[in-house]
Amino acid sequence: AKLLRAELHYLDGNLDLAEATFKASIGSARDNQCAHNEALVHELYGIFCIENEMVDNGAKQLQLALEKYKQWGAMNKANDLQMFIDIVDPTSLRALTNTPI
Repeated sequence: AKLLRAELHYLDGNLDLAEATFKASIGSARDNQCAHNEALVHELYGIFCIENEMVDNGAKQLQLALEKYKQWGAMNKANDLQMFIDIVDPTSLRALTNTPI
């Protein structure tokens, strides 16, 4: 439910509330020891960060998602995410968003 709220806040343009809700959703998934939920939240939060010029945090979240997908045993999803990470290299993203290195 928290993840859905985070996405809705994002769609509504309330970025601060969306970010706080993504973080709360990560904590909730971690507390409930749900690797698959935690992986999904890290992935979506990572994309949120990248789309909002928080490139380094976005890359970190995607790496955490990758680790959680592997921990869960979702190797096809992990491979797909790894390909996405390879394409969305943080250095390239910084250049596109004019974020200093």
